[in-house]
Amino acid sequence: MWSYVRNLSSKARAWITAGLGTFAALAVAVALGVFEAQPQAAVGQILPGQPFDAGKWRIRPLKAWVTDQKIYGLTPKPDQKALVLEVELMNRTARSDKGYYGTVHLPPAIEAKAEKPMIYLARDDALMPSLQPGLAEKMAYVWLMPAAAAPEGRIDFSIEAEKFKPRDNLYGMPGWFNAYTAAKASLALAGGEG
Repeated sequence: MWSYVRNLSSKARAWITAGLGTFAALAVAVALGVFEAQPQAAVGQILPGQPFDAGKWRIRPLKAWVTDQKIYGLTPKPDQKALVLEVELMNRTARSDKGYYGTVHLPPAIEAKAEKPMIYLARDDALMPSLQPGLAEKMAYVWLMPAAAAPEGRIDFSIEAEKFKPRDNLYGMPGWFNAYTAAKASLALAGGEG
């Protein structure tokens, strides 16, 4: 008889533990759902010529144009055009860096058809140089794409930023993490070469 009572007591503890675990899981799911439902931070809209701090980069969109002529060392094929976006970039960190490759994104429909961008230093056509801290440089993002996919009139693009963490979770070192869309901009396409 005593073993039956002990067995019943152990089953009751198991049921209570399972019930508490289920309740905890439901509470976490509800809390996460409430957190996800909160309004997200609005994505800023920047104007041409307006500087914007995008994490480790300060970016200022200057002008954009589409061409079928050789530009910054790239020559479009007969069925291609080049979309050129000139920006002023400044490295806001303490070290030379060339991590600006993913800072500018085209609309997904255009980006899917375009080749990966080539990025040039405008003053000497250097390809993807490291930028010195605190020194603003004029850069040109150049995307080759099918002529039919080239935008007309205006080009919209988004600016990606990262957040600085004094210590990351893995190594405890400072760095830039968690990329997110920080701003959007729209530029009228200039005729010909800028």
